[in-house]
Amino acid sequence: MQELASAYGIYRATVFAHLRRREVPRRRPELNDQEQAEAVRLSREGMSMRAIGRRMGVNRKAVRAALVKVGLVDTSASAR
Repeated sequence: MQELASAYGIYRATVFAHLRRREVPRRRPELNDQEQAEAVRLSREGMSMRAIGRRMGVNRKAVRAALVKVGLVDTSASAR
């Protein structure tokens, strides 16, 4: 959204409003198996969950869920 806002000289909220009207999902809710493997690789290389999410077009929580699923992140760990 930030890239679109900058490109068109409008606020992010305006971009979001246009996307919402057209029923475009903001972010994908989860990673597929191939993306999950890539997230694990990037995490093991030291990339943060937030950075992985930005790179893959999902939020940090989706990345965390994928890492928990493969046992790389403890479920009792904070979701911050």
